[in-house]
Amino acid sequence: MYCIIFNPTAGAGRSLKTLQKIEKRMNETGVRYDVFETKYKEHATELAKNASGKGYDGIVSVGGDGTLLEIVQALHGTEETLGIIPAGTGNDFREAVRVPADPLEALDIILAGNKKRIDLGLINGRKYFLNVAGTGFDVDVLKNTNRVRRFFTGGFAYYLGIVMSLLGYKNLKIRLTLDGETIEREILLVAFANGKCYGGGLQISPDSDVQDGLLNVTILNSIAKRRILIELPKLKRGELEKIDVAERFICKKAVIECEKKQTFNLDGDIYGETPMTFSIEASSLFVFCP
Repeated sequence: MYCIIFNPTAGAGRSLKTLQKIEKRMNETGVRYDVFETKYKEHATELAKNASGKGYDGIVSVGGDGTLLEIVQALHGTEETLGIIPAGTGNDFREAVRVPADPLEALDIILAGNKKRIDLGLINGRKYFLNVAGTGFDVDVLKNTNRVRRFFTGGFAYYLGIVMSLLGYKNLKIRLTLDGETIEREILLVAFANGKCYGGGLQISPDSDVQDGLLNVTILNSIAKRRILIELPKLKRGELEKIDVAERFICKKAVIECEKKQTFNLDGDIYGETPMTFSIEASSLFVFCP
């Protein structure tokens, strides 16, 4: 018996078709399940809390990375196992645990029952995250995209957000303390990663391992605006090593301070405000994966 937490707004509403495929397969194979639909922000956390301890074989997310983020707030440190059916826009975290993009193939992995304990990121000792938290240019793009979504939708809104950020973005001056060692930089962006990619496939931390108990930090130092459109596509191609302004660090704890307070892009949501502390809680969550 499985608990399915379904986000009807994930993937711009396309998640319903994914759910229907999953239900059809489970009905055909005689697998029992309950479906709970999210109705509002953080509802997935409530649903996962209610399902925990009820004897389900797994608590399955049919949604995107934002849905996973909410569910994890309830499942960390428990014996429950998270199942991932990608049904969002980016579905970035699945790369870190090798879950297929195809929903039926992802379901097969869940039903096979193989699971592993993975690490979770932790912000200020209270907010868990699976994937990547970043600040800088990516947050500026997200904010601008959200502003124009009242008038435009889809990819055009995102590209318009990029153009607006290119016109107005200013590099950040940060102080970063990694396991007690402090560095100062002027940056385009910084990402604190448990997973490998964000932003719909930007491989900001390709060497991350969700079972090593370590936090990966990637910095893209400041560059001229004309270079941004040249360098960022390299992340999409998995060519971080070809970006000469990139720096990578590995640590267990990171503290970031900025000249001006900055918010973070946390799986597509604006979250928090600097100064912020990032750490890793090792082996904190069971996940179905190959």
